[in-house]
Amino acid sequence: MLFENYLTGFKRYALYEKEITPKVTKSIISSARKLFECAQANNIEQISTVTIREHLYAQKEQRLWTAKTFRNKRQQLKTFFDYCYSHGYISNNPVTKIGKPKLAKTLPRFIEVQDLHSIMIHTELYPWRYEVERARNRAIVSTFLFTGMRLNELLNLHFTDINIMEREITIKKGKGNKERIVPIHPKLFPLLRNYINERKKCKNQSIWFFQSLKQPTQIMPKTIHTMCKKISKASGVKFTPHNLRHSFARSCINAGLGLYQTKEMLGHASVSTTEIYLSISKDSLKKSFSEAVLV
Repeated sequence: MLFENYLTGFKRYALYEKEITPKVTKSIISSARKLFECAQANNIEQISTVTIREHLYAQKEQRLWTAKTFRNKRQQLKTFFDYCYSHGYISNNPVTKIGKPKLAKTLPRFIEVQDLHSIMIHTELYPWRYEVERARNRAIVSTFLFTGMRLNELLNLHFTDINIMEREITIKKGKGNKERIVPIHPKLFPLLRNYINERKKCKNQSIWFFQSLKQPTQIMPKTIHTMCKKISKASGVKFTPHNLRHSFARSCINAGLGLYQTKEMLGHASVSTTEIYLSISKDSLKKSFSEAVLV
């Protein structure tokens, strides 16, 4: 059985049975193909643990991979060989014997409150080309800041996912295809309503809530990153959509929202993921310390 046949089978298995996203499936296939090319192998029986280990080591040295990248590439290959093992093409998964490097424990980068105010002000004052663009970009930045949603979640919002009457947003394509509902914060509400009103003035209407300016198409990630760079330069505060997500999480903890509630808002699979925000919550730490009986 030729290698390309394994890839074809894996692609269908990943998309239809495991429901792995097309983007991740493509990355796994790319990593597997790279392995076979470097090993100059045509058949899966030619690939051993030693072969995979040497390949990963060589790629790390050549491309200066971080520990996180090494782990990701290892996991991609493990997923591919898990498929091969489950379908009886190999007797064991050769990747399982390869260790995973430890990751450095870094705290999420959040933005201070005064800098968040500066970002909001410069988003409003920036010389955008159209009024609908101003309304849209203000709504985008505020949605990140007051809901903590991920970039892909915001991109995939449909117009019908925003319930202005009930003041809630349904996130249908969260991480792991999990659905959740987040409330619309009172400070976010008027900005979303203003954007909706400006959007209605446009001739081309889209199913996507945050649509492109001239076409009824989904807004692209590049557009949002470019917008963030423009605001960063104008305000002097460098930030990304994920920094706004971290800032939202920190604000939730500082405001006294419980870990479980914050977890649900962020769409985390486990509360242990949410716990990291306790480390960057100064207000929570100060309150706990002041109430602690030390002597």
